Amino acid sequence: MVRVVALALVLVVGSGVAAAQEAEAPEAPRLIPMAELTSRAAARLAAIQDLSEMAGADWRTVARADIAHLDLFIGTLRMEADRTLRAALSREAVEGLRSLPLDALPDGITDTLGAVGLDGVETWRAEGLAPEWLEFAAVIAELQEAAAGLGPERVCPVVGDTWFTNTWGEDRPGARAHKGIDMTGSRGIPVQAIEDGVVVQANWHRQGGRQIWVRAFATGDVYYYAHLDYWEKWIWTGTRVEAGDVMGTLGSSGNADSPHLHFGWMPGSYGVDLENLQNPYPLLLEICPQNDVPEWFSW
Repeated sequence: MVRVVALALVLVVGSGVAAAQEAEAPEAPRLIPMAELTSRAAARLAAIQDLSEMAGADWRTVARADIAHLDLFIGTLRMEADRTLRAALSREAVEGLRSLPLDALPDGITDTLGAVGLDGVETWRAEGLAPEWLEFAAVIAELQEAAAGLGPERVCPVVGDTWFTNTWGEDRPGARAHKGIDMTGSRGIPVQAIEDGVVVQANWHRQGGRQIWVRAFATGDVYYYAHLDYWEKWIWTGTRVEAGDVMGTLGSSGNADSPHLHFGWMPGSYGVDLENLQNPYPLLLEICPQNDVPEWFSW
């Protein structure tokens, strides 16, 4: 009788734990249809165009305030479009769509996708998504052109060949979550200030190694650079930097197995606020156009 009761308790407790784990499991992000992403981009484009036509108003000041993080907005749309495409197509098919010129005609679409070497079903799927993708890409290109120069200047934090994927939130040893994006490259590649700002901290940490924190003047965003191999001798707490100033070089100091820049982002923090670390991947996606993820890296 005791064994029966114990077994029942195990089953009940086990079922409760399983139910709790199932309830706590995060839901997968919703895939956003391409048409919806295009609509969001078009609405933002129209807002910028309306501001530019305001007679007698200081529309540039308004525009700067409105698009302080337009890079992030555009990068987020591009990230979501990529997720939507990847859910439906193979990597080769997605790359084939991206290679299409914005004015591609149906025959050109067929020829381009045919040259990729897709099978019949994959080609059919890609051709079906091509018109929506081309419309989205055209609106994004127009939005980027309309917003050029309106917001704060931002440059890619790594100068030279680098690649990165969305590693935000991935598990790390010690029950930690990855609170940044790793930008992989060769040791010694220059690392530069992403915006005009001031160095909040420049120090050594057992995890981050040689690390620099920069607060941007225009946005109050704080950017974190970790695992540097070297930093310039003029980099100290309180040093003013301009976008594009080389602050050091990419390396593997601290807790790093290979050369890369761990890049962190705290929007609007005005100081080091680890609770406000947010995913910089969409921002980097927009300001680092040469992000060539190796073919051996699987999605």
